[in-house]
Amino acid sequence: MADSGEHVAANPNTAYEPSDWPIGWIALLFVLIFGFLVAATLVLVWAYTSTLSDVARTVTVKLPAPVLQTNPAEDLAKFQVEEKKKLETYYWIDKQKGIVHIPIEEAMKKVVKEGIDGFPKASP
Repeated sequence: MADSGEHVAANPNTAYEPSDWPIGWIALLFVLIFGFLVAATLVLVWAYTSTLSDVARTVTVKLPAPVLQTNPAEDLAKFQVEEKKKLETYYWIDKQKGIVHIPIEEAMKKVVKEGIDGFPKASP
């Protein structure tokens, strides 16, 4: 049996009431929420950009001029010689504090002889 809709018209409790869904208030709520989201986004963008400009004013980074390598193999060899020299020689790191760099071989001998702080040399 097909529903003809007659029972709806006969029952007064199923009728549509205009006050069930106040479209005006719901539309106003959506407009207010949308407006709040747009305003909050604009405030956040403004705050972010003003913070960036403050940081940019306080920090100035001067990048070095680009240098092209004319002989990369020679540059690498020089770098390796300088690093090896650093590993094998004594030099001051901070003279006022009395911090000196010692050759890597000497440091390894010292660790073997004395142990590392907190981990004394193990007995044979």
